[in-house]
Amino acid sequence: MANQKYVFYGTIIDTPDPSTLRIRKEHICVVNQGRIELIQPFANRNLDEHQDVTFIKLSESQFICPGFVDLHCHAPQYRQAGSATEVPLLEWLRKFTFPKEARCSDPLYARDLYTKLVSRLLRNGTTTTQYFATIHLEATKILAEICQEKGQRAYIGKVCADQNSPDFYVETTDESIRNTEELIHYVHQMQKGRDVAGINALIHPVITPRFIPTCSISLLSQLGQLAKKHDVHVQSHIAETADEVAFVHDLYPSIGNGRDVAIFRETGLLTSKAVFAHGIYLADNEIDEMAASGSAVASCPIANFLFSKGLTAIEHCTKRGLNVGLGTDIGGAYASSMLPVMRAAVFAHRTMDFVSFDRSHAALPCFPEHKDAIIDFKFAYYLATLGGARALNIDSQIGSFEVRKQFDALLIDCNRENQAFDYWKDDEMDILFEKWMNAGDDRNITGVWVQGVKVG
Repeated sequence: MANQKYVFYGTIIDTPDPSTLRIRKEHICVVNQGRIELIQPFANRNLDEHQDVTFIKLSESQFICPGFVDLHCHAPQYRQAGSATEVPLLEWLRKFTFPKEARCSDPLYARDLYTKLVSRLLRNGTTTTQYFATIHLEATKILAEICQEKGQRAYIGKVCADQNSPDFYVETTDESIRNTEELIHYVHQMQKGRDVAGINALIHPVITPRFIPTCSISLLSQLGQLAKKHDVHVQSHIAETADEVAFVHDLYPSIGNGRDVAIFRETGLLTSKAVFAHGIYLADNEIDEMAASGSAVASCPIANFLFSKGLTAIEHCTKRGLNVGLGTDIGGAYASSMLPVMRAAVFAHRTMDFVSFDRSHAALPCFPEHKDAIIDFKFAYYLATLGGARALNIDSQIGSFEVRKQFDALLIDCNRENQAFDYWKDDEMDILFEKWMNAGDDRNITGVWVQGVKVG
């Protein structure tokens, strides 16, 4: 029940900024009507003042922490996650991905696939996901319904593509616009039908041009108009691989010198509610323009290693004011959990210590010569929680534990039977947290809450 009241007593961990792991031991966290009502040291408080509550006392091996925010997940690609990693991006789309996504024209197939996916993500501790669906309206509605039924916070887009796609998986410009607007109306009706104690709805529509090569300028421009008309979120891919960058330049050389950022700007899609995946091949002036627009980047370090052969310069982007979060990029990447993604973000940053590129060329990754920040486990966890929330403009609602924020949280136990690492009772809590991030998995996640409701 959404109005269930919880009182947690024990250790509370979050990352209010990229360099701080905030550990509050022997605290109580009171959750009421889906929101955090109180966080205070226990200090011999009289718990009798909290009536009709579910009281959860955490052991020395347990803590609560914010749930993960996955900014970039291709829902129909879940079945191929962990496979099809041996070819370049454009060949991967043609050979594996487009045929798999086309199967979602069958609603029964889509329902089975999406049910498995959402259940898995919740089990992995992902409380918020931004999804690419497919070009199929009915299947995209099914994904929205499943997320709402299972209680996951979700931002969902029907993929738009009217060119450079196989005949069996393409739509006309008019179909794409009409079905996108119908999805917006459908999800807005879902929002009206679910008002949990005044808390914002779980499901949100997203304008979703797949990427510039599969979209005509007419389609992109009309999608930009829809984004403005309905004041909704936008997502796409941006400057992901060298061949994609070259493809866009060949398609639209007269628009901003054929660069992704300029094309999204000219078509009205570079907005403060836009999140663009990857951002490998961005020049500094493009990073600055994105930051000024309020848009954000979803770094997908596993997929970046596999397909982009490059890295998102996360600390460089954030230093220049660009919001950055993390994404699994199922199924371009093999992991549905955000834990391997956070680890890959740390590895990617270490790689930049011994890899250099000519940053003067706009079509090459912009790796800084001098780094002022280190992406360690704390920074990575921040990116996967509060950083992702900021990218979606919901950091006032989730991402850290503050009074009046919604309670999207995980209960972690570092002393589980058959877990992936050993437990020592005298380890400090910061060590336990780091071990879970670096060596743990879903076996350590013993509870998941979204808007104060236990899910999964």
